[in-house]
Amino acid sequence: MAFEMPTTRREAVAQHLREEILSGALPPGAPIRDAEIAARLDVSITPVREAITELIGEGLVVSAANKRRHVAVLTQRQAIELMDVLGVVTVAALERAVPALDDGRLDALAGAVDRFTEEVGQHRFEASRTGLVDAVRVLLATADNDELTAMAEHVMLRSLRRISLYPSGHLVPLWVEGWQETLRLLRAGAGPEAVARLKAFFTELTTRMRADRPLDATVGPATQG
Repeated sequence: MAFEMPTTRREAVAQHLREEILSGALPPGAPIRDAEIAARLDVSITPVREAITELIGEGLVVSAANKRRHVAVLTQRQAIELMDVLGVVTVAALERAVPALDDGRLDALAGAVDRFTEEVGQHRFEASRTGLVDAVRVLLATADNDELTAMAEHVMLRSLRRISLYPSGHLVPLWVEGWQETLRLLRAGAGPEAVARLKAFFTELTTRMRADRPLDATVGPATQG
């Protein structure tokens, strides 16, 4: 089947490899070889190298000391740590945003949370990430802290890409309940309670993840069920 280029070659190659990794077509630990990928996708080696660099930044590909690259292997411990750090920056954003969350910003937050809820409810996990990112970005824009925004953007990119390798479909109701209840408390003017609720959600999330399997067990590609 011909490999189509919807945008730039780098973006197209990155998206194609990303989908192969998240679907399991390229399993954890599989070698990533520039020349082989270029030949398979019928593109030059430059966009392949650029795409691989992008995926390294997302945490989906690992570059070893010997310069060999392979698909990331995600352990349960790493998955928990990703969600722990995501929780830290998200709660920090909400805590700083609360005093400035007016009706317009609350409406924007509600729209993002609703999009997230709708997408995960239809098992469109990749699409649901957009709503979640938009929700956090509303909080970051309201918090108006450039350093926190820069840190959170990096954490979101790395955490939400890599966590796709974790089989987490069973945790979806927890995500929906946590965000919907946080939003309800914000609508009620209970800012401190909303911060506490979001913090409790991330604590419960990592607790549930710890109970899934022994620590340091390797997690395969996302089987969302």
